Amino acid sequence: MDVSRSTEIRVGIVSVISIALLVIGIMLGKGISFSPTQKSVAIRLATSGGIDAGSPVVVNGVRRGTVTQVSNDNGGVLVTATLDDVSDLKSDAQALVSILEITGGKKIELTPGSAATALNPSAEIPGRVAADIGTLVGVLGDASGDITGLIKRLDTISMSVSDLLRDGSVVANIKTMTNDGALALTDLRVFMENNRGPLTTTVQDLKALTSELRESVHRNEPGVTRIIARTETVVKSLEGTLAKADGAITNVDTLTTRVSAMVNDLRTNKSLLHALMYDDKLFGKLDSTLISLRKVLKDFGRDGVNVNVGLGHRK
Repeated sequence: MDVSRSTEIRVGIVSVISIALLVIGIMLGKGISFSPTQKSVAIRLATSGGIDAGSPVVVNGVRRGTVTQVSNDNGGVLVTATLDDVSDLKSDAQALVSILEITGGKKIELTPGSAATALNPSAEIPGRVAADIGTLVGVLGDASGDITGLIKRLDTISMSVSDLLRDGSVVANIKTMTNDGALALTDLRVFMENNRGPLTTTVQDLKALTSELRESVHRNEPGVTRIIARTETVVKSLEGTLAKADGAITNVDTLTTRVSAMVNDLRTNKSLLHALMYDDKLFGKLDSTLISLRKVLKDFGRDGVNVNVGLGHRK
């Protein structure tokens, strides 16, 4: 009886240990951990990309956590994951959903980022879904119609080319063009061979001329600089002269205006000078007066002046 009891206890202990090991193995396989340092992070995706609860989360290729929940949220997908450590994640961290194995399965790859500030645990990490074999197959399926149309166009083109080649004139023209091109190349080769020496000499002369021109420019650079400086001085002097000439022209214009005003005054006012120049009657009287004065002076010169002067007495 005691032996049977002991055997049952041993079997029970082994069973409990086996179950515990099985649970631990499942937890390790699923990435479930009860570490006190685990942190929960949220990842925002446009689509789930095949991610489900239990999918691994890796940081730079090293497994660090597990997806705990995948749900639709605000027109997208919100993935919740637990990580053993988030101390190296920055505020610009990125997530990428990629294939886990060639046979299937998905994982989330986290890029820690390089920002100066650490990741806020309550903030969402933006992510995207990488293309996988299923996506590529879907793309190929969508493109199959276009590929069929392209093949039909290629077949039409090949038939058109066959028709052209079947036409003897087209083939003859192509042959003629080929022969002409070969002849042109032959002529060019002969020309180059016959004129290789002169062409080489011309190239060497051009090199020598270029060198001499460079040396001449370098040698005469100071003189050219002085000429430019003197030219600038002459230009400045000419500018001063032109300014003075402009001033003189202005003064002449002013003097002309004043003379015009004086002439206009002489023509319009009633001064003596105006009367002498424009009054014919006054001019005639003045002319008669001058004739009489000339006659008196002539008589005075011929007969003298008879002056009767009485001094100190009264009549």
